[in-house]
Amino acid sequence: MSPLFVVALCALTPLAALSVSCAGESGGDPHSNNGVPPPGGKDKRIRDLRNPETPDQKALVDTIQAVSGALVIAVDNFDETGDGRSTGTIYVQDIGSKDPYSGISLFSPTFSPGNLRVSAADVLDLRGMYQENQTRPVTFAPGAVLPQIAQPVATFRYEASVPEPIDIDLNDLLDYQKGSRWFGMLVRVKNVTLAEGAGRGNENNGRLAVNLLPPLPNSAGNKCDSPFPKVPEMTNDLFDVSTLDLKAGTTIKSLVGVVGYFCNLKILPRSAADIQL
Repeated sequence: MSPLFVVALCALTPLAALSVSCAGESGGDPHSNNGVPPPGGKDKRIRDLRNPETPDQKALVDTIQAVSGALVIAVDNFDETGDGRSTGTIYVQDIGSKDPYSGISLFSPTFSPGNLRVSAADVLDLRGMYQENQTRPVTFAPGAVLPQIAQPVATFRYEASVPEPIDIDLNDLLDYQKGSRWFGMLVRVKNVTLAEGAGRGNENNGRLAVNLLPPLPNSAGNKCDSPFPKVPEMTNDLFDVSTLDLKAGTTIKSLVGVVGYFCNLKILPRSAADIQL
């Protein structure tokens, strides 16, 4: 019986409908409806990898993991050193989440499709090795690690929007255990008085680091392997902070940025709009 004949017959009278099955006589499988897929996907979330309270979390380190719903917060396209070696880091956090440990950075990703160039607000699925680097590329402070997903394959899912920053206490960044909860995530601190000016970073091959709190008494400084507490910094990882000519003693009413880590915790503003005087 042809599909067109069935449709026509089913449109006639109830008596006609008794003599033919009008549901499923088209020759195809019945439609299924599994609902709208969750925005975050069905694989692990970043916080499942990073949260130390996750059961057997340490067993996930140095293993291949699949993560879905990773929202790009920032892509480092600013080459502060001028040698092409200080770009490319991608910071992502779980879409729809402001929970601690929901952020991470990507090391040496590849993309699907191969010509994909990601930007902020892209949502990705990832498959790569989850790492907690303590001695690569340098030795960090006791108990401190650099969390990354290494060499992931990043598959584009859809475009969303960058979330509002999370308000945190700047003093939390003095302590690795407290501050690293926000690593890779977009945060905001308020009423920060700069302990020093933000001139050009010529002393360290173009890198600029500005202390956001006064020096600590009896501190070993911000050497990589010196223990926390350490003074958090604002750096020029993502844009040229020196163009704002910020002086020592300047009070920043609102400082927004991605929380980064390398030897100490830092805030990485993405543009001049992240710094409100």
